[in-house]
Amino acid sequence: MNVWRSLLIAFSFFIALILQTTIFPLLQYRGTMPDLLLILVIFTALFSNSTVGGIIGFVIGFIQDLIISRYLGLCALSGLITGFTVGKLEGRFFKENPVVPIILVFVGTFLYNGVYFMGRGLCGSFPLSFVQLLRTTLTEGVYNVVLTFLFYYPLMLIFYRMRDSKQKNYQGYQKGLFR
Repeated sequence: MNVWRSLLIAFSFFIALILQTTIFPLLQYRGTMPDLLLILVIFTALFSNSTVGGIIGFVIGFIQDLIISRYLGLCALSGLITGFTVGKLEGRFFKENPVVPIILVFVGTFLYNGVYFMGRGLCGSFPLSFVQLLRTTLTEGVYNVVLTFLFYYPLMLIFYRMRDSKQKNYQGYQKGLFR
């Protein structure tokens, strides 16, 4: 059962990557589009831990770097920091409350874009303006919040049940049922 759930999560990342590269560029507003992959990274980190969140953020970011970005490693670094940070906050929130993932996605968008824009500024791509960063990130944050609101219950079904099966297995090992 856990293998199927993991395959479902991998498939959702694959579908998100396809949407991110084909359909979402058509939804651009002032050069900003929603980031479904970032939402999935944040959900993965929220329902696992900081190590898994950082690894998934790095891998998904690296795939984005290979397909979308001009700067190899910048999306990977942004995804790593965002996934790790959200994963560190994993045990501190009541995840069943729909407001928690929505707020974390909004804040995670600011963190991701902040790291990304600082990296682009350090690479000399364009002069970094705080107003540009704020405008772009605010627009993308609103896009991501709307997507999180729309996909909250399907993602909650996938990720929450995965977490429950992990806890049941762990409790079984603690009680000596699987030794």
